Order: sequence, then structure tokens, then C-alpha cells
Amino acid sequence: MTDIKNNNERIQIITGAENVTNFTLQGYLRTKEQLDSCLDFIGPSVVATDQRIMEAALEMKERGIRIRLITDITKENANYCKDLMNVSDIRHLEGVKGNFGIIDEREYLMHIIHQDSQAPTQIIYTNDKMSAEAQQFLFNTLWNKAIPATDRIKQIEYGIMPDFIETIRDPSEIRKMELDIVNSANQEILVIFSRASGFRQEQDGMLQFLKEAATKRDTQVRVLTPMDDAIRETAHQLKAATGHFDIRPLGIEQGTKSTIITTDGKLSLVIELKDDAKNSSSETIALASYSNIKSTIWTYTSIFENLWMQSEKLLEQMK
Repeated sequence: MTDIKNNNERIQIITGAENVTNFTLQGYLRTKEQLDSCLDFIGPSVVATDQRIMEAALEMKERGIRIRLITDITKENANYCKDLMNVSDIRHLEGVKGNFGIIDEREYLMHIIHQDSQAPTQIIYTNDKMSAEAQQFLFNTLWNKAIPATDRIKQIEYGIMPDFIETIRDPSEIRKMELDIVNSANQEILVIFSRASGFRQEQDGMLQFLKEAATKRDTQVRVLTPMDDAIRETAHQLKAATGHFDIRPLGIEQGTKSTIITTDGKLSLVIELKDDAKNSSSETIALASYSNIKSTIWTYTSIFENLWMQSEKLLEQMK
């Protein structure tokens, strides 16, 4: 054990599996209100198979101490997570890394886990207040992003996707998400461009992926957009290339600056634009909302179908 002291604050490095377990149990005894932990996908098997740790966690729960755990729940560790749900609140965050714990927002531990079902062989501990507060902030941020363990386990066991809605602000991540949901569609893709400039900005981006979906997967693609002569020509070319791609005009540009995409009635992505006169996505995109909530998708689909019917009337008037 290495012990570095600075006034009342100290940093300790504890090595050896037995020493680590004993030090962890001592921490449980000191806990008065709350214990927060973040573990990668290996962590649940390590904790759930350690009888002394599980008994100590149960004792803390009986003392009224709140125990929270964030981990990556997988098919392989789901049963271990079920055991841990008897002593703690668990949430799932895909791909979460790092193994650390915070005691009462004042003590911070980082533990090293090398292999599945093996106890940690090293802990770095500090009671430095600023370090504990920084890790607590990180934990709370991850906790708010994570989903309940029961939802994740249902997803694994029954293939049920839990409801979610995410706000994305990174333009590059939004573009990636845009292409991912288009590529994942098999039956139908609906797109509304509120501005003609939004359509033009996608000439070498999403439109090419929409064309591939229609030609290679026979996905029905329907697009609504304000039109000018150049967009009409593009629409004619795309429709001629495949019978599964149809682009129709919106009567007037919409008041909002957004692009709305729904796929297979399962996913929606709404991209809000801050300046649709710019050329690059980093200058154009403000944020995006990504969701699988049925009521949200139904709303966007209904809006699309109403506008689609209006476009049909508009086309008839133009004949």
C-alpha cells in the first residue's frame, strides 16, 4: 500500500486482490448516505460473484443507503446485473468505460479490473474533495443519459427496444446519424425539407443514400421539398432511376428551418438548422432530436401524409 498525505487529504494505492476487497468493505462501512459506481461490462460479474461484497451491499441497503450503478448491460452479464438489482439501482449505458466509485460525494476510488470474474487487483483512492466532486459530476451526467436496467434487459431477452429521445449537438454526429437511419430502413423513408436550401445541401449527401435505398433495397422513398427548376430536374432524374423514389413539392417554404426524417415508422430524426444559407453542415446545423417514441413518429408521419395530399392537389392544379 502506498499512502501520500497532504494535510487531511490523502491518496492511496492499494494492491493485491485481498487487500482491495478489504479496503472496499471498509469503504462500505464508512458510507452514510450514498454510494455511486460506474463499471464496464466486466464489472457486474466481478461484484455479483463476490459473496462478501454482495452481503455488505445488502447491509448498506438495509441501512437506507442509496446505491447506484451504471454499467454496460450485455447478453453475457445480464444475469449478474439481475442479481445486483437486488441491492442497487442500475442503469445501462452502452460502451461505458472505466471502473470507479464515489462515497457520499467526498471519497473517490478508481479500481482496475483485468479479466472477467476476477477481483480488482489495484485501487487508487483519494478523499480530495475536488476530485470527488469532479467524478460525481461525471457520474451524474452519465446517470442522466443511461436507461433503466429493466428496459435494457427486456430489450436483450425479448427484443423490445426501450423508448428514447436524444438531443445531438455535434454536426458530424448528426450527419452520421442521418445516414445510419437511412441505411437501416427497409420499407419506407419519409423526408420533409422545410426549405429548398436544405434539399440542395443534401445533393452529395443523404440524397445519394436515399437513392441507394430505393434502387438496391426497394425501399419506398418519399420526399417533400419546396422546389425550383434545378430541384425539379433532380426530382425527375431520381424518379426515372427507380420507381421507388418520389419527390413532390411543398406549396410554400415552411416557417421553420428543419429537416424531418422517419424510417419504417420506427425512428425519427429532426434536424434543426440555424443558418440554411451556409454551405457546410458545421455552419448549418444547430441540433437534432433522435427518437423511437411511437407518438412522436406518428405525429411526424401524419404531418407528412397531410402535406403529401396537399402536394397531390398542387400537382393536379399545375396540369
